[in-house]
Amino acid sequence: MNEHEALHVVLVKSFETLTTEEQLLSAAQRHEATRSALEAVGPQGAPDAFIAARAQVASRDLASQLDWILEREKWHTTWLLLAIGVGLLVGITADVFGGGRQLNLLAPPAWLVILWNIGVYVVLCTRLGGSGPGKASSRSGWIASAASALRNVQFRHLHKLASAAPPQSGALTDFATAWTRVSLPLATARLVTLLHAASAAVAVALIGGMYLRGLVLEYRVAWGSTFLDTGSVHTLLSFLLAPALWLSGIQLPDVTQMEALRDAAGLDRAQASAAPWIHLYAIMLVITVVLPRTMLACWGGWQAHRLSLRFPLSLDEPYYRNLLRAQRSEPTRIVVLPYAQALASSTEQNLRRTLELAFDNAPQIELAATTPLGGEDDLGGLPASLAHATHLIAVFDMTATPEAEYHGAFLSALAAAAHVPITIMVNESGFASRFREYPQRRAERRTAWTTFAQSLRNSPLFFDLAAPPTATYVSELRSSIDKVAAR
Repeated sequence: MNEHEALHVVLVKSFETLTTEEQLLSAAQRHEATRSALEAVGPQGAPDAFIAARAQVASRDLASQLDWILEREKWHTTWLLLAIGVGLLVGITADVFGGGRQLNLLAPPAWLVILWNIGVYVVLCTRLGGSGPGKASSRSGWIASAASALRNVQFRHLHKLASAAPPQSGALTDFATAWTRVSLPLATARLVTLLHAASAAVAVALIGGMYLRGLVLEYRVAWGSTFLDTGSVHTLLSFLLAPALWLSGIQLPDVTQMEALRDAAGLDRAQASAAPWIHLYAIMLVITVVLPRTMLACWGGWQAHRLSLRFPLSLDEPYYRNLLRAQRSEPTRIVVLPYAQALASSTEQNLRRTLELAFDNAPQIELAATTPLGGEDDLGGLPASLAHATHLIAVFDMTATPEAEYHGAFLSALAAAAHVPITIMVNESGFASRFREYPQRRAERRTAWTTFAQSLRNSPLFFDLAAPPTATYVSELRSSIDKVAAR
């Protein structure tokens, strides 16, 4: 799965799991996307290929106003050119303000750039050594934080679009958050590439500035220090410029000549010429900045290209597992377990239809016998299919007040009998009909059930099962099942 396909997948996932009645991905569209992907990839095809093919079909039904997202996420060479341009501008500025007509041997801008880059290499080596084998250090640190912050700025327009289109706001906001998270390794690799390219450009600009200054100006050399004597300066420069001296064959002036350079006023033009020193500093910039940074930029660019072609999107989330179950034609077995209150025929039909719409692979739905109040201690009457179920739906009636010794014990017994996700559903049809003129009573009872479910590290779904299923019910059920499975 490449970056473009992963973008479609994450976008479709947000619309499927957070959609409402007014949004664009209906159950029929999702089923059609699954069918088309199966025809294109087949049940034995690669899982990521199936997920990507399904997303491509489903994304066709998204609003055309979201096309800017797909375009904006493309990698443009202009960004690399812009980074190089910024680096050149910084280097030229440093050369202009740090120059003049005299080259200070101890304080040229080149030394600042060289020392900064050596510090960067030390940090990179330290982090590389401390990350251990197989661990990715590129996702940690300030660069990853900066990449995440830049991605948030990039999606600021998306949040404005979401606020201007309330039906899509939840899905768009979820997409921005999810894509920022899953694309962080790729965004970090690209930002690292830009930073290395810009750093190399800074050094190139400094080199060009020194040579250009030497061409059009009489560029002289001198040095001065309050704390260092001539011998110390000679030793220091011999050590710092050793690689350039070895590569160029240029001889460093002896101590006597270095002393003369301390007060260059009495030297002739040839003796005080900065030409050999420009060559030395240029060589040092090339071997300590230009070449390493260029290699690191190429390495980062290769990593970004590899991540773009093989995007690291984990398919281990419940949403993807449900889709892959549909690809492999593995049955989804759902057992509905009413407690204390039997479901009416019409209520059962509405619930079945909601479950069918929430899954893409025609789930097998079984309604178990109603467990009476106090019968949670003896679940021997539960169907044998409970052992093969993939999902359990415990249905409670809102007319009852949730109690730990009854409802809590029932859920605990279910969890012990079948180690599969349990979704808590509260049927509020009878309660809503009885207290239609007192909506606050309904809100209070919802709060009581929510508090009860949260004490069990769960969250309830409130459905009026007397009414036909809506897109909102389908989406909420699908999202709740995914969240429960994730726990």
